[in-house]
Amino acid sequence: MRDWTVFGRQPVMALAQIIFKTIIQLAKIFWPAILYILLRADGKNNEGDDFIFIIIPVIALIKSFFDFIFFKFRVTEEDIQVKSGILSRKQITLPLYKIQTVHINQTWIQKIFNISELAFDSPGTEKAEITIQLRQLEAEELMGVVLKKNKSAAAVENHEEQISQLSLIDLLKLGLTSNHFETLLIIIGLFLSFLNNIRDIVDDYNDNLLEDSTNIILGSSILLILTGVFALFLLSILASLIRTILSYINFRITKSTSGFVVNKGLINKSQKLVPFKKVQYISWKTNWIRKKISMYIFEFHTIGKKELKNNLKIKVPVISIPVLTELAKSYSTDISEHFPSGLKVHPTFLYRNTFFWGILPVLLIFFPIFLYNKSFSIALMLIPLYVFLHYYLYTKKFLFSWSDNLIEVQKGVFGKQIVILKWENIQSIKISQSLYQGKKSLANLIIYTAGGTITAPYIPIEAAQELQNFGLFKVENSVNHWQ
Repeated sequence: MRDWTVFGRQPVMALAQIIFKTIIQLAKIFWPAILYILLRADGKNNEGDDFIFIIIPVIALIKSFFDFIFFKFRVTEEDIQVKSGILSRKQITLPLYKIQTVHINQTWIQKIFNISELAFDSPGTEKAEITIQLRQLEAEELMGVVLKKNKSAAAVENHEEQISQLSLIDLLKLGLTSNHFETLLIIIGLFLSFLNNIRDIVDDYNDNLLEDSTNIILGSSILLILTGVFALFLLSILASLIRTILSYINFRITKSTSGFVVNKGLINKSQKLVPFKKVQYISWKTNWIRKKISMYIFEFHTIGKKELKNNLKIKVPVISIPVLTELAKSYSTDISEHFPSGLKVHPTFLYRNTFFWGILPVLLIFFPIFLYNKSFSIALMLIPLYVFLHYYLYTKKFLFSWSDNLIEVQKGVFGKQIVILKWENIQSIKISQSLYQGKKSLANLIIYTAGGTITAPYIPIEAAQELQNFGLFKVENSVNHWQ
């Protein structure tokens, strides 16, 4: 067993992983230039080629080597200490009692070198405050050591109870019912990025390629256009399915005395601990297809800034109502199907957003585009219709409800999301009101928590003020302040 109280370095394989990762990152940055040089007609090298292929990689690799050499860490009875830096030396000391969560992550690059990344984070940081690369067994050992020494968290291995895991059928259901439109936008974005990179490096690139391609598509037969759309739709479904399987394969969630432990991933593996008392609020969402098969995406909203939540966001696929109920009850046992009070969004929210985000933008760009391309300008008329549909569904589904202990927010557009928040976890409550809202006696109620922000737009000002006073009263009289 390794002595963690003595300053030590990461294993040598971590250096190999760092160098390999640096090479991959350099290839991602300079691949257009490399491709241009390799495919250039004259086949001659110049000093610029030498700079790209030799000088920059050498400097990056030397920096990676010294970053590895000067990185040392240890774990005492009170804190974790990390020393790093070459010219500018720095030392990070993270008290054990401030550790919010502990995660073990393994990317496909780290898997090649049998290395895992142990991440420790605390409230108020924009990213994981300390990350250490270790062999898998060492990472698990150090994680156990820290949790045992951490007085605010019990050992993960004690009293574990498996809550749920996903079978291959569950993964297929999850992938086939995911947001294919989002995947389609990602594919289109990657394709346009590729064209832009090629245009920047190839001299004889046709600057009118996109315009010519658009004109060809518009001049094609309806059958050809529909065939292309159908092919893109199938591609987005396949991509969604692959993304889902790679993200959630080997998924398993267990419950311990201190919180939930989530394991998932094949190429990029991760193990994340969610302490009960660090959860600020919970939410779950579904769409109409998933609702038919009782499938939801449950999310723990923990303490941390936006960057931290994005990097360490914990989403749990739920395949049955009992599992959803158990996860929700771990946050609060007072959750009810019907809350005594509720507020809807005022209809002016729909009309104003449709005008400002749908009608007005189209009016501003319609005539210039009409002179340039009449067919495309007609298609712009679909934008106000989509914006109206978006906000109509949002307005129809939104419901802000509350009881003496909890707040429930129902919202969504093409799906449905439910948010549950304890009054005691509120940091502050703000009321914002525009001039138009003032004339209509409406306001936005904005609730701030350590895990994110919840907004109730266009509700009566009297109700917003009453909720603000009630919320502040509950926070001031709560014995369980957030940590």
